[in-house]
Amino acid sequence: MADKKPLVNSAGNAVEIATGDTIPIANGGTGATTKGGAVANLLRETVTIANCANTSAETTVLSVTIPANTWADGEEVRMVGAFKHKQNSGGTANLTLKMKVAGVSYTALSASVVGNSTTEGKTTRAFAFLRVGSEVWANFNENSTGLNSSTAAGRTAQITAEHFSSTAGNVWTGVDFTSAITIVFTVQWSVANANTYFNPQVATCKKL
Repeated sequence: MADKKPLVNSAGNAVEIATGDTIPIANGGTGATTKGGAVANLLRETVTIANCANTSAETTVLSVTIPANTWADGEEVRMVGAFKHKQNSGGTANLTLKMKVAGVSYTALSASVVGNSTTEGKTTRAFAFLRVGSEVWANFNENSTGLNSSTAAGRTAQITAEHFSSTAGNVWTGVDFTSAITIVFTVQWSVANANTYFNPQVATCKKL
């Protein structure tokens, strides 16, 4: 009889497989039926989304938490969101965008003027965070690849002032990777209006 080795599946239940046997695809994640699905489940992190609508308060629209002791040196956390947005308050409004890692804030766009428009914009945003030793190096402007471009094909750009600068990015130092690390994207309008919003529709996050 082949030697047995213990294995814990995605549901936390102990299972056994014989040495040399393959691990069932389903052990890669709940509901996985293909190798690709199993790998995706192993890499995926849960993103919490919330609307920033009819408010002038700073609002967390995307949030993801990387569990303690799971973000290895050289690994990248990539978060992508699809947003609908409009600034139709009847006048100009300022827009501020921030990224925060472990509670430390970086202002990516500061009180940028957005003109009034009846058009609803639809854009995709991508944010990449790379662990480099005890630091997190971030890139949240990839317009050249279309990942963070309001003018990407198939999308509309109602808010043209929302682009981050061509060198947008930041380095967070002294990050404690033995603790859970929360990454958030916040939006803040200078006015509260029912027709002024920046709302995520869906978002995904993977650690590679």
